[in-house]
Amino acid sequence: MSCPINRNNDGFTLIEIIAVLLLMSIIAATVLGRSINTAQTDLISQMDRVRTHFRFVHSMAMKYGDQVWGFRCANIAGQNEYWGFRLDIPVINPALDPDNPANQVRLPGETDLRVNLTQKGVAMTPFTIFFDRYGRPYTSYTDDLTNTPLPHPWPPIGIWSLASDPPPAQSFVVTAETGMIQ
Repeated sequence: MSCPINRNNDGFTLIEIIAVLLLMSIIAATVLGRSINTAQTDLISQMDRVRTHFRFVHSMAMKYGDQVWGFRCANIAGQNEYWGFRLDIPVINPALDPDNPANQVRLPGETDLRVNLTQKGVAMTPFTIFFDRYGRPYTSYTDDLTNTPLPHPWPPIGIWSLASDPPPAQSFVVTAETGMIQ
């Protein structure tokens, strides 16, 4: 005589669990897709690119200590652009030398010397920062003795989207004394 097996029929089957997870993922994708617009994702992407280029220039200043390196963003003829540059010491004209194409460096991943933000649908606060061989930031630099250190606190550098109203914005802060960005 065989004993009947007592089975506990409480709980969910594997098929039911997979079906619920599939429905939850479809709902989550729909909600996220509607809450994030392309202007915001483009802005975040461009912000990461600017930070990477800024860090590149900062690291090159420490690697090649015989020159002053810098990062500049400016509005030129209605176009918002940024670029990296390197200058021989002493710097003859700190106001004009960063704009000289002979002093500009090609940033990683870029084909032109200057990165045109307007064409990418974003804009950035204009600024110029010089880095000495230790990576310390300056607003003006002539030689090891004649320069203007970055004030503390330095105002955040903003990046905003041109594609939406109101424009979403991102920002980063350059730390005085170290040149690191947050």
